[in-house]
Amino acid sequence: MRDRVARGANEQRLSAAWQAWLAENLLLAVPRPRIVATLVANGISRRVAELEIEATLRSPIVVGAQHAANRTRRYALPARLERETAKLVPSPREIARRSGLSRDEFFERYYAAGVPVILTDTLDRWPALSGWSPDSLKERFGGVELEVTTGRDEDPATHTHFKRPSTAMPLGELCDRIVAAGTTNAFYLISNDFDPSRGALARLLDDVGPGHPYIGDERDDHCVLLWFGPKGTVTPLHHDTKNVLLCQVFGRKRVILFPRFELPLTGAMPKSLYAPIDMHSAEPFPELAESIRKDVTLSPGEALFIPVGCFHQLHALDTSISLGFSNFRAPNRFDGYQPGMVR
Repeated sequence: MRDRVARGANEQRLSAAWQAWLAENLLLAVPRPRIVATLVANGISRRVAELEIEATLRSPIVVGAQHAANRTRRYALPARLERETAKLVPSPREIARRSGLSRDEFFERYYAAGVPVILTDTLDRWPALSGWSPDSLKERFGGVELEVTTGRDEDPATHTHFKRPSTAMPLGELCDRIVAAGTTNAFYLISNDFDPSRGALARLLDDVGPGHPYIGDERDDHCVLLWFGPKGTVTPLHHDTKNVLLCQVFGRKRVILFPRFELPLTGAMPKSLYAPIDMHSAEPFPELAESIRKDVTLSPGEALFIPVGCFHQLHALDTSISLGFSNFRAPNRFDGYQPGMVR
């Protein structure tokens, strides 16, 4: 908006860029005095500013857009109400830890309601998982070749790329690198790097037995995911289009989670499911200052139910192995929920 005004033969007018800015701010219900002050501070006379505001408000296009903007604001009110009523819970920022949940209670109280919960006994049904570690994976599958995502510390948006920078290496070498790396986010074996249901690593899923009350018996790349990396790996803030049960097998993982009604986050998503916001930074997203933020640490043997649409960021506090399941014994396909893609 370098050109503040377009000068005609007899009058001064706002440039096209400033006209677009003016229309946007009027639709966002920015107070008129603030709009005028901004225009004046950028070299536009007060008279021109007032005339342009009046002309913009009379524009049939802006009138129609105003009706749409009002509907959007109405839709945002239930989200604000959800936030305010959520604060009435004695510990609104905590996630319950439960064991022995029946199938009916899990699906009615948590799954259908979209409420996160930490399950402390899920991995007890898969005792073979207790033997997973970098050493055991190296011993069993050390020669299996994998593509490992690299360059993560140089490109924070690596996770959004369809073709990610990667390096081929045997799993045994990856295990050695992870153990020796200390704290780093430079490389990570992520769920999109390989299909755990095929090839030599398919035998890993033999350790995940059938018969779980919440999780179905199918085992394929669409429903079972694996993450393996050093201390310090971060999965940026995002949401999924499915419910996910995140099982922490080895090491600890910190999870920061926001309810799906925290709509300001959707506006920060540049055409993806990810928001370029680092919740570990000193200055988090300002719109979330009053949000219901939940911050938990998963220990080995615990599983976190992450409801579809809930925003979450993950940070490995140790060398970490995690499994994710989306094959619940209930409908779990919500591909249409991608508010960050709406432009």
